[in-house]
Amino acid sequence: MAAQDFTSSVAPQPTGWAKPLPRDERVFVWLVLASVVAMTAVVVGWLYLGRQNVPSTAHATTPRAFAAKVAQFAKQYGGPDGRVYVPPGTDAYMLASRYSWYPELVLETGKQYTIWLSSADALHGFSLVGQNLNLEVAPHHAMGAKITLGKPGRYLIVCNEYCGLGHARMAGHLDVVSPRAMQAYLTAHPVKSTATTNAAASAGAAAGTLRLGVRGTALAFDKSTLTTRAGKVTIAFTNDSPIPHDVAIKGHGVYVKSATVTSGGRAVVRAVLKPGTYEYLCTIPGHAAAGMVGTLTVKP
Repeated sequence: MAAQDFTSSVAPQPTGWAKPLPRDERVFVWLVLASVVAMTAVVVGWLYLGRQNVPSTAHATTPRAFAAKVAQFAKQYGGPDGRVYVPPGTDAYMLASRYSWYPELVLETGKQYTIWLSSADALHGFSLVGQNLNLEVAPHHAMGAKITLGKPGRYLIVCNEYCGLGHARMAGHLDVVSPRAMQAYLTAHPVKSTATTNAAASAGAAAGTLRLGVRGTALAFDKSTLTTRAGKVTIAFTNDSPIPHDVAIKGHGVYVKSATVTSGGRAVVRAVLKPGTYEYLCTIPGHAAAGMVGTLTVKP
């Protein structure tokens, strides 16, 4: 059967882009373009006008070098309550490690501080609760963040990067006081000179003192047992690790602890003990649970 030719009264559609967009499609395209412009403006405004990014500088370091800097800073500005009072205009230093923030800083309200942060062991997150401040703290990297806190109070620091089994207990604090309170403290406790703090660090312990150290960067003391006679007992503790540690004596109603030290720091804890079995441990959160605990036997 022969092919037949067919004709139609309907005109064929033009090819290519010759056909104008319908009105609804033109509206959709303009809405997309408008949303792109709006989102771009939000991103730029968030960066430059919203003050969402903490001004900071950074440099390379090592855990041991940064820990030594923190230890010197804590000795020079440390107070009798164990906190470090930072005069306005002075850079502050804080070391993160499993599972603590060291030291606890006291700042003056309304003053801008540069707080240098680094880690002794793993990646941590510095989150200042209620202040929309979240920073990553890594080993071999020191970051100086400029922070101004305007209201006196106690601000909670938490770690928001999983760093180990004790991650949930890793918390610290920044204490903010009024100018009058800061000035009163600085008047009553003048800042120690570097020479004074170095001399205190190099002072040795008396003869007969029990000596204790740390096994490298492991969460462990170099001795699991200590033995001594009843009476006044002294434990001299040396921490060559960049991770902060202390030592406490606990048992039979006794609980005393040393200062926290790091990176070659030395501390002493003393107690009058009766015969019996006591425990010595590191009180930094998570350290005793990891194995930093030993037995102190006191003989008659």
